Amino acid sequence: MAKRTLNRRELRQQADAAEQSASATAATEVAATKKTKKPAVKRKPRAKKAPPRMCARWGVFDGSMKQVAIFDYNQRGAADEKIADLQSRKKGVYFLQIVKEAMPEPVEAVSVESEV
Repeated sequence: MAKRTLNRRELRQQADAAEQSASATAATEVAATKKTKKPAVKRKPRAKKAPPRMCARWGVFDGSMKQVAIFDYNQRGAADEKIADLQSRKKGVYFLQIVKEAMPEPVEAVSVESEV
């Protein structure tokens, strides 16, 4: 014989009650774990490195962008003379362009004191 159908309302109420009790215990467990967590350690940001000091110089280049000669920034006249000399001697295109190079770091002088 077939079984009699159970009261579905009662079954639903029992399931809801079990779900609420399970969620309540889970919420208390989650709250307990949140309380036990250590606060996040704030780290200091890294100090940014200063960009390297740059030095401007005049570069004499040929048509294929090869550097032929280089002059200090205050020697523009000498660079122009070099271009005129190259154009009179050789065929091709020569031009002047600023070249920026990193300056070498200054070496700290170590003072040696003589004992008296």
